[in-house]
Amino acid sequence: MSSWDEVSDGGIDWDLVIERNVRLLGPIITTLCIMAGLAFSSPLVGEDGSARRGKAEALAGPGEGDLASPTLPRRVHRAVYRLLRAAEAAVRRLIVVVGRDMVAAKPALPPLRPNRGPLVTHVPIVVPGLGLALGTAAETEASVEATAQRKLSFPLLDPLPDPDAPPFHIRTSGVPRISIPGWTPLFAIAPRHDPSPNDPIDAGYLRLRLEALSRALGDLPRQAMRLARWQARCTALRKTGRAGRLSPLRPGRAYGLHCPGSPRAEHAVDDVLRDLHYFAWEARRDTS
Repeated sequence: MSSWDEVSDGGIDWDLVIERNVRLLGPIITTLCIMAGLAFSSPLVGEDGSARRGKAEALAGPGEGDLASPTLPRRVHRAVYRLLRAAEAAVRRLIVVVGRDMVAAKPALPPLRPNRGPLVTHVPIVVPGLGLALGTAAETEASVEATAQRKLSFPLLDPLPDPDAPPFHIRTSGVPRISIPGWTPLFAIAPRHDPSPNDPIDAGYLRLRLEALSRALGDLPRQAMRLARWQARCTALRKTGRAGRLSPLRPGRAYGLHCPGSPRAEHAVDDVLRDLHYFAWEARRDTS
């Protein structure tokens, strides 16, 4: 059954849209998490945990996705990251659908501060042998520890396109060799080698994003209330004359969607993202 079957003459069955897409996104996100080395205690409904882990290990390759390793091979890291952007965009649109009828209380906006002061706070310190001087204020150990234990929140907003970004990736192919003819010899340039697909890449931030994605899919009403509070804040800011974003979704095509001619192969998450992109804009049109 396609998502378009859920659109009838009487309107959209939103509960069916949410239930179906949660069921489709569950195995995709679980596979990505296991490929990245994250473990889950409970299998998905209708699928054995060992079978699910076997599928993910077959995609990752033998010896990869070690839970104790802080790194991943480059090819596995890139494969997970390419699909992670599409999965995050799909869950983001699913949150828009879930929170289509939610209304948050009017927030209390802080007053405008015309002068925020220096970005770095200096305090007087005593330097041995030099006397009194000014130094930067160091953070307390409690604040550093609280920051280290804080989990990554799921981003509710699509990244906006950068108008200053070049249309293609500029890759340097050499270095300048400056010399004086007859006085200085030319130095040899080491040949440039492409990165190996087995190079170890730090996977800490990637795993934090996957954990946040899994928590968001497991607690959609809470994420929808976060989005409702953001929308209430944006509305209050616009009423006071302050600029802000109008929508959590970026204009145009869905972020992370497979582009024609892309080296990434078409994946099942792309079909889910296409459907949820349509339903998210329909949900925002119904509440506007």
